[in-house]
Amino acid sequence: MDKLTNEFKNSLIYNAGDTLTDYLEVGIDSFIEDGILKDIPIIKSITAGLKLAKNIHDRNLLKQLLSFIGELNNGTISEEQLNEYKSTIENNSKKCEEELGKVLLYLNSFIDKEKSFMLAKLFKQYIKQEINWNEFCEFAEIINRLFIQDLQILKRIKDRDIDLMFSREDEFRAERLYSLGLVGMSFNALTWGDIKDGHINSGRTISPLGKKFCEIIF
Repeated sequence: MDKLTNEFKNSLIYNAGDTLTDYLEVGIDSFIEDGILKDIPIIKSITAGLKLAKNIHDRNLLKQLLSFIGELNNGTISEEQLNEYKSTIENNSKKCEEELGKVLLYLNSFIDKEKSFMLAKLFKQYIKQEINWNEFCEFAEIINRLFIQDLQILKRIKDRDIDLMFSREDEFRAERLYSLGLVGMSFNALTWGDIKDGHINSGRTISPLGKKFCEIIF
């Protein structure tokens, strides 16, 4: 089993999850030097390396891991469920590498910590068997390709059921959500006033995939 994946497995459960993201506010250096959180194996491993070479790549991964582990342990999933999942991968190195390895790859590619929060929410649904592994992978790829700025538009479309895209900027963002399969399209007749004001005749509706996605991340 890969050393980093094994350390990640042993870091999934952390009882003080609410405090993890607080460290992101005070800065990475404060706990790299002080050795805070050294009881989390994967954090200890990465911070040890950062003491020698404070590179941007590992610093970012550290932020994403703190966000993910903090959200995973925020009380919306029981420690018993986390332990049950951990036991399923304890003696199954192939499953551990496939699942935790993929999560690490995504965390390593994220820049926005909001994506790590969303990935943790998604992973909790997988652990609770609310979604299967294939669904997790599909939603994880959506998170990876998603523009954080587009979440506001997605939530608005979900809340309104049918949202008229009167803003060209909104339409541009809605197109990106459409390409991810999160929203659908409907067309509406334009009045002369609409045409004069430069309105467009497309509306957006939340797709079944988008509805399920929103239920998980919002």
